[in-house]
Amino acid sequence: MDYTPKKTEILNKMSTQDIGTLHRVIKNFSSQAIAEIATKILGFIAVIYLARVFGPKDFGKISFAYAIVTYFMLITDLGLQTLGTREIARVKTELYNYTNNIITLRLLLGILSFVLLILSVFLFNKPLEIKLLIISYGLILIPSALFFEWIFRGIERMEFIGIAKVLDKACYLFLVIFWVKKVNQLLLVPYFWWAGNVVGSIFLLYIFTKNFKFPRLEFNPIFWVGLLKKSIPLGLAWLMIQISFNFDSVMLGFMKGEREVGLYSAAYKIILFVFMLGGAYIIAIFPVISRYYKESYERLCNLLSRSAKLMLTIGIPIAVGGTLIGKQIIHIFYGPEYQEGAVAFQILVWYITISFIAMVYSNSLIACDREKEYSIGVALMAGTNLILNAILIPRFSLVGAAVATVVAEGVLFIYSYQRFNKIGKISFVNYIWRPTFSAILMGSFIFLSPIKSLFLIIPISICIYLGGLFVCKGISLEEITFIKRALLDKG
Repeated sequence: MDYTPKKTEILNKMSTQDIGTLHRVIKNFSSQAIAEIATKILGFIAVIYLARVFGPKDFGKISFAYAIVTYFMLITDLGLQTLGTREIARVKTELYNYTNNIITLRLLLGILSFVLLILSVFLFNKPLEIKLLIISYGLILIPSALFFEWIFRGIERMEFIGIAKVLDKACYLFLVIFWVKKVNQLLLVPYFWWAGNVVGSIFLLYIFTKNFKFPRLEFNPIFWVGLLKKSIPLGLAWLMIQISFNFDSVMLGFMKGEREVGLYSAAYKIILFVFMLGGAYIIAIFPVISRYYKESYERLCNLLSRSAKLMLTIGIPIAVGGTLIGKQIIHIFYGPEYQEGAVAFQILVWYITISFIAMVYSNSLIACDREKEYSIGVALMAGTNLILNAILIPRFSLVGAAVATVVAEGVLFIYSYQRFNKIGKISFVNYIWRPTFSAILMGSFIFLSPIKSLFLIIPISICIYLGGLFVCKGISLEEITFIKRALLDKG
């Protein structure tokens, strides 16, 4: 039987502990969302600036080099960060044990991954400039062991992660705008990128040391084996996810060229900018899902049911609106040079809707000790992405890569939904029609409106969508009251 509790029942059954937990989730989500919005804005400004300074081809070189390095960054992790977050969220007394051992293990993995990167680069049939870009980005691999975000997620102190991310991207943006003026300064970009990463990591290390104590290297091979047995399925899953995120750019780079990578990456950067809204929410509730799985089935279902509704309510209008005004968006951000990437953007925007709802089920599999099932799901997604990219890119270029990405995410959603049903049936079907109806109203206005300015049409469209939701009771006064109670409650 589907677990879709009525709003009034939920309100009546909420205990002080429930509201306190929800208040903490909202606080963490708010901290994460505000920080993500700020960092994505800063990072996106840097992207726009670099895209305009370098043009599609040279911007594509940066995107290609970064995409290559992301795969070697996975070697430094192997799922250890996600595992550490989950275990610390459950047992706070194990904080130092996990912190010290994971840092040590990741440091060794970072050294290994950098060596492998150097060896691999010389096998690529690419110009020296691109090889140097890849190696320059790869310098982050060793200090990445000191990225402390996973620890602060485990102890549910997202505000510090937010500050670190803002410092990271602010530093990067300042260096890029201050120094990069010409095409021949391409090789400076990766150094500025990892400089920002290091600044953010130093901040988190300082906060951790101030509140706890300075971490130390701890060599415990027996404990490492136990960690890796649990984390490697997660690491393989993240490898598969990176295939879906970046392998289209890699394949475009090898099969087409840097210009196509630049056009595609420009469109995809906007998608990732919006994607962070759902990601911030899932990150905020991940420790709570993990805890509720052990403590209360009813609370777990309440939380995930509401989350599914939220994701659909946000995701559907984004896809409809993005499809209709995609060309204008690309032109405003990047200029006429990137207009060929507009069609890819109009397809990729549907990835947002699918991924928002897929995240609810796929990430819950991890939180509920279903790492292997989650890994199978992302392997299916990555396999679909690889096969479709190989078939579609040679013939359809950017459009083929975009279609492959959207279809692959759909595969992950279907699999995750089916597998999570074995834990608890959290229905999403009942939450589709209201945002869809409201989005159709909004889309009709956009399609028929004589207004051409995005600065007018976007806020008007949002108001029409929200009005449609209110009319069809997609947003109720009871839910508004519920959120107000949670926000005002001090736990």
